[in-house]
Amino acid sequence: MIQLDNTIAPAQDILDELAEYQSAVDAKPDFLARSAEGKAKFSAKNKKSNKVFNAVKKSLTEMCSGARRCVYCEDSVGDEVEHFFPKDLYPEKVFRWDNYVYACGNCNGPKNNKFAVFHNTTGVFQTVNPPPKQPAQQPPAGDPALINPRVEDPLAYCMLDLAGTFKFVIIATTNTREYKKADYTYNDVLRLNHEEREFLRQAREEAYGDYKARLSEYVQQRNAGSPAAKLQNMITQLQKKSHPTVWKEMQRYHQKGILQGVDVRLDALFAQAPEALSW
Repeated sequence: MIQLDNTIAPAQDILDELAEYQSAVDAKPDFLARSAEGKAKFSAKNKKSNKVFNAVKKSLTEMCSGARRCVYCEDSVGDEVEHFFPKDLYPEKVFRWDNYVYACGNCNGPKNNKFAVFHNTTGVFQTVNPPPKQPAQQPPAGDPALINPRVEDPLAYCMLDLAGTFKFVIIATTNTREYKKADYTYNDVLRLNHEEREFLRQAREEAYGDYKARLSEYVQQRNAGSPAAKLQNMITQLQKKSHPTVWKEMQRYHQKGILQGVDVRLDALFAQAPEALSW
């Protein structure tokens, strides 16, 4: 999971139409009615024939890494408009642009209504998703316990172990809110380290090798005097790859001076091409 470019947005007329959709939800008299209306109205509007959601999806595609990768796993195609705040629980955010990300079914399905907050009054971690087959209830006010890639940098909570496991390691101090937030996001909800999603770990490891090979080829071509247009194309193709977190971590390891202990060759490549640290 990687932080998205939150400066991207649909045109104002699209945002205005989303606000009109939202006003119809907000007009309902109570939470259960708003929840039902939001769910039904979103299903009705999220169609290929709807110009508003075509524009929404276009903007979400621009925000995605690579060839429209899922914001959570960075591996599968992002093909579902996902509500960060679940629409059943937060009907007031069903048609809020800042509540949308592109996710894949493998991530969006299990996430579903799974959500938790740190209670505003007590600060206590509290799950707010309803039990199976039970209607949603209005959640208490609180800060999300799930990392929001629209406004937060997930790499502030975890580092990817490039030394061998290619799993996410929580770097926040144990027993803090930050630690709980990272654990809940990576291990409980998205299960990005879990053995049932071993293919993701393998894909991150493969991406590491591919990024390294691409950087090596860039250095060779640059040193051989290749045209600037060719070099820029190589950079662009690298930036479009899936699993951009792997690349960000390769950069971070070098900048922190710990990459040499993991991969001497890669560390040397960054030293030869410091411009790659800004890609």
